[in-house]
Amino acid sequence: MGIRISGMASGMDTEKIVKDLMKAHREPVNRLQRNKYSVEWKRDAYREMNTLLADLQNSLKDLRLGTSFNKKIAFSENENIASAKVTGKPSLSSYSVEVISLAKAGTPPNAEFPVAAITDTKKPIGGSDFTLTIKKDVDGDGNIDYVPLTFAGATDSIDSIISQINSAKTGLKASFFNNKLVMIAEDGKQFEVETSGANNLNIGANTPSTTGQSSDPAKFKINGVEYTSTTNTFTFDGINFTLKQPNVGAPVTVSAKADEEAIFTMVKDFVDKYNTVIETINKKIAEPKYKAYQPLLDEEREALSEKTAEKMDNMARSGILLRDSILTSGLHEMRRALSTPLKAAGVNSAFDTLSEIGIVGPPAGKYAYQENGKLYINESKLRETISKNGEDVIKLFTNYSSNPDQATKYNESGVAERLYGQLNQVIDKLTKEAGAVGRVSDDSNLTKRLKQTDDEIEIWEDRLKQIENRYWKQFTAMEQAMSKAQSQGAWFTQMLGQK
Repeated sequence: MGIRISGMASGMDTEKIVKDLMKAHREPVNRLQRNKYSVEWKRDAYREMNTLLADLQNSLKDLRLGTSFNKKIAFSENENIASAKVTGKPSLSSYSVEVISLAKAGTPPNAEFPVAAITDTKKPIGGSDFTLTIKKDVDGDGNIDYVPLTFAGATDSIDSIISQINSAKTGLKASFFNNKLVMIAEDGKQFEVETSGANNLNIGANTPSTTGQSSDPAKFKINGVEYTSTTNTFTFDGINFTLKQPNVGAPVTVSAKADEEAIFTMVKDFVDKYNTVIETINKKIAEPKYKAYQPLLDEEREALSEKTAEKMDNMARSGILLRDSILTSGLHEMRRALSTPLKAAGVNSAFDTLSEIGIVGPPAGKYAYQENGKLYINESKLRETISKNGEDVIKLFTNYSSNPDQATKYNESGVAERLYGQLNQVIDKLTKEAGAVGRVSDDSNLTKRLKQTDDEIEIWEDRLKQIENRYWKQFTAMEQAMSKAQSQGAWFTQMLGQK
């Protein structure tokens, strides 16, 4: 950079002079910087619209699939006999259910020992030490095994006794509830409990278990065929049945039909999301442009209050997508995808458009045009069509065509399939122009422009440094010359004064 001498001889504010001279030279860089901000704003706005459209496209996935419309609900004509709930994909529309007998749970062999004197299961039970022997066929060979367990009254508590019984691997499960020590044979085998010596558990010298009771399965008929189940709740043909009481000779009907409310909600949610998306885009492409406002440079922003700078930024950013061709044509194609009649084999011409099932445009009137393609739902008509012409509704949304001719394929595709494809095209255009949020690589047009602008700014900055250095070199030379002249003048004055 060299030595810079600022006004030592001339008394001029050289730094200010150079700075003012550089302002005119810096104007091309300022224009590039403002343009960079504008391009960044446009890229961000495109990406915002891209995300919005991708979200709408994602919501169409269910509407494109016939399985989404095949959700069913089951209801019984008598819930007191048998209730039903769809858990899979029923193949029939109705089921005749006759309950012969309900399932009864079995009771395993068990033995109870009242222990009224003990209330704290963590404290020692007291009394003398004793041995508790479990007599039971443990290994399954048909012979009775003897498993002795020794306990100390001074140290063992109810909890520790239960723990030892449960870990003895005899097939018994011990517990303490309501002042009773209870032993249950989980394997269903009878047993005896024998003790030696006095104890505070009130267990006699030899206590046999109960015999237990085996379980009874539920018996029932579905569509005349008899079945059994270990429980009163079971699944048959995608329906979960719960039997509640016998009705021998008087079968009840359980019906399975399309879940009309779920279908209506799915369609309504799509319409609501579609309206929100096109309203947002329409506002964006109609946003006014304020040409008097330009993006602020860093030094301009520092000179303003935060509130003022924010306001000026908003004014400069406004209209960044005014009448944008990608979004304008995209909205047009979206409206066309929804309004074009479905023309395909097997399609009912009475239900080949959205308006014929109850999804229409804005009400007629002088302000209708301002709705810009917004959809309205006639709820009663849509519900009625779903109920009476469900298959036609499914075709209208989901019909798929593999016709190689694109025009024919377009007309033969359901509105959800058609709209999905149009959204794909708009999203691809926006991605090509501005990239997308979350993508690692970005080879979009606007990103390339930003890179080119950065390169131009860098070249200009190098050039400006050279110009600034030249000015400083010139002013430094001037200061040095003036300083030398002043020194010579002073010498001559001194010499004349000596004569």
